[in-house]
Amino acid sequence: MGKKNSRLLNRIYQKPLPIDVAVHCAVVLTNPISWLRYVWNLLHVNYLSKVATYKINVIYENGIFKVVDSDSMVKLWREGFFGKGVLSRSEPTWHARTVTRLNVVVANDDDDDGKPSNGNVAMEDITKSRRHERIEFKRQRQRLQDLQLKQRKGSISNDEVVEMAKLDEQLVEFRKKDYINVEEETEVELRKEDADIIGNENGLVIQLEYMQLQAVEVFFLQFAFNNININNLTLRQLFMQCCQLHCSTPTIFANNRFIINYIVYHYFRSKGWCVRSGIKFGTDYLLYKRGPPFSHAEFCVSVMQDEDDYTADVSAYDWLQICAKARVIGSVKKNFVQVYVEAPSQIEFDEIWTSSGDEVDEGLMFKQLLSKYRVSEVLYKRWNPSRTRD
Repeated sequence: MGKKNSRLLNRIYQKPLPIDVAVHCAVVLTNPISWLRYVWNLLHVNYLSKVATYKINVIYENGIFKVVDSDSMVKLWREGFFGKGVLSRSEPTWHARTVTRLNVVVANDDDDDGKPSNGNVAMEDITKSRRHERIEFKRQRQRLQDLQLKQRKGSISNDEVVEMAKLDEQLVEFRKKDYINVEEETEVELRKEDADIIGNENGLVIQLEYMQLQAVEVFFLQFAFNNININNLTLRQLFMQCCQLHCSTPTIFANNRFIINYIVYHYFRSKGWCVRSGIKFGTDYLLYKRGPPFSHAEFCVSVMQDEDDYTADVSAYDWLQICAKARVIGSVKKNFVQVYVEAPSQIEFDEIWTSSGDEVDEGLMFKQLLSKYRVSEVLYKRWNPSRTRD
């Protein structure tokens, strides 16, 4: 990643979590600048106290947690990388990509000509452009290697010598390039299905994409930050709803699969990791240092439980499958982490769960309840005898 792209990403993804923190500053009597900083900080705190009342609306339908508001989707993605666009790879950019593809005229304060603004390029477009440039780079490199081989054999012509010099310069410039060249389509031929996504009245593209959140993400946003509103459910009601996604019985067990998954999710989030779904590699979670736009995930996490308490699919403990996952994860240069969660006894769980009432704060009750779980990590590595012998 070049410096220009790094500065752009650092500006876009400034906040690791969707919270606003006011930085307190000391007042020095002999330094007038500190007075201004104190006044600015005081105004900022008052503004944040008003903004804190805003909550993101989450819709729960058919076992799916949805966010349909465009501003809320951008906020959740740029401030913690929560959720996934159902029509995109991860970041909900379907609407922006469609506007760019159809060359639809949109209102933009920065552009007076009314043309689509390409200042924020979608990650899908960047990935596509990188793949095309990588293919072209490999083609030129192969041509250069063929010419060098002919030169060593002494069968190269003068025109090929000139071509070899030009290829060498092009490859050097390609390695130094600090930007991604995204090709723009000037003329677009509308397809039949494109007419259905363009409004007849204003001619704008209709937003068909929504952001889907995991149950652990929804409860984390509500329990840790209290910045979402989901069907006017209380924290306790939301917890019961999430638990029933994995178990249809009204009784909540201490080893419920949602609780175990959330314990691991909250554990790594509290350690500063960006936690994403790891279903693409057959695991539960992926761990990023900062997030998908900055680098690839470093760890794949599988949540494990004791066999006596395990109530889900027993095949997850098939060691042949675990070895297969380890081979797949190792082939993509990631580390395989198995996380074991020790749940409290059902009696201890029920004692805390049934003690809640009108006089007991739900947040404190859940804090006490979740603190009874213990987490331990095991790094799984494949032993290669030929590489570790003396």
